Amino acid sequence: DLRIISHIRQIDYVSLTQAKKIYCISENVKNRLETFNNIPSEVLYPPTKLEGKYRNEGYSNYILSAGRLDPLKRLDLIIKALKYINREIKLKIAGKGKYGESLKELAMKEGVEDRVEFLGFVSDEELLNLYANAGAVYFAPLDEDYGFITIEAFKSGKPVVTTIDSGGVLEFVKDGINGYVVSPEPKAIASAFNDLFINRNKLSSLGTSGMKAVSKINWDYVIDKLIV
Repeated sequence: DLRIISHIRQIDYVSLTQAKKIYCISENVKNRLETFNNIPSEVLYPPTKLEGKYRNEGYSNYILSAGRLDPLKRLDLIIKALKYINREIKLKIAGKGKYGESLKELAMKEGVEDRVEFLGFVSDEELLNLYANAGAVYFAPLDEDYGFITIEAFKSGKPVVTTIDSGGVLEFVKDGINGYVVSPEPKAIASAFNDLFINRNKLSSLGTSGMKAVSKINWDYVIDKLIV
């Protein structure tokens, strides 16, 4: 109902414009606020909860996907892509959600179940270890607000493969510089990962560029901005 939408926008406008300063977690969210509410804001990227604990322990033969198992995260694309990726490369999926069983069925249907490891919920320490040893990270959600996974991957020095319609992720992932930005199609995603793992120097060089891209996303920076 357009009347309900209009009413909600009016409530948002009245409430938000009373604030002395408005910050958004990404350019993507900032643009939405300007488009739908005509409210200006400033972007202030929030750090992850494990800030300062990420590390790089090398580049193993696995792609890491972390986060909620939800259709919008589009894990189906990487599972379908896996059959086009060098068979030595595995996929580790950390996270849980009601979409999990469907993804397991898809892996079997695509004939890659022996190369996909569904880890379910993992502890913070396990997640840090997974990032530390991953070769690269897959994160291609649909129009993501921000995307903590991108920050976690880059903090760990790992390149990220994402897609042209992934929203806030694209504020950090730059094609050929710290990862790859491709079409949301299995073969395009597979091609990106094959290129990374065939040329191991790229894993390191792109991962290092990723670390530089998020170097200012830390609590000191955020606190300094908030208390000015």
